[in-house]
Amino acid sequence: AVRTMTVGTAAASSSHEYAAEVRARTASRIGFRVGGKLLARDVELGQAVRAGQRLARLDPQDLQLGQIGAQAALSAAEASLAQAEADFRRYTELRDQGFISSAELERRETTLKSARAQVAQARAQAGVQGNQAAYATLLADVGGVVTAVEAEPGQVVGAGQPVLRLAHDGPRDVVFS
Repeated sequence: AVRTMTVGTAAASSSHEYAAEVRARTASRIGFRVGGKLLARDVELGQAVRAGQRLARLDPQDLQLGQIGAQAALSAAEASLAQAEADFRRYTELRDQGFISSAELERRETTLKSARAQVAQARAQAGVQGNQAAYATLLADVGGVVTAVEAEPGQVVGAGQPVLRLAHDGPRDVVFS
């Protein structure tokens, strides 16, 4: 018995199959900038989200109290500044009339500078606390799809702890071993 075989490029070609996964080129683990108790998660696994959409919320009560406290401290600092400015004006007139020394006026000027610095500090702290209160709502920076849920309502999360994983819309990669 004779066996024949035709040799050519068609007979030599072979195909290879690989298991692979299509993934977003960019994915983010998203978390809150502040810690607190997770009140609600507004998205589910596999859900498409758009930029600016609310993803989750923390209990804002403590953050709002901090904001109120910072506003009160700012009001107190502004009142102290107004008093220091009035004192400085009065002491300037008294020194011009020769009733007090220049050293006493310099002390009042130092008090005025300190009050101005305290107002600047309190204003900055009020701004920080206002930002902190706004961070109680987690918003999507970009559009994409939720690929993982890492926290549930009722859970206490720390600042920066991932709550969701979001695959960004855009280019995709095929990943295989």
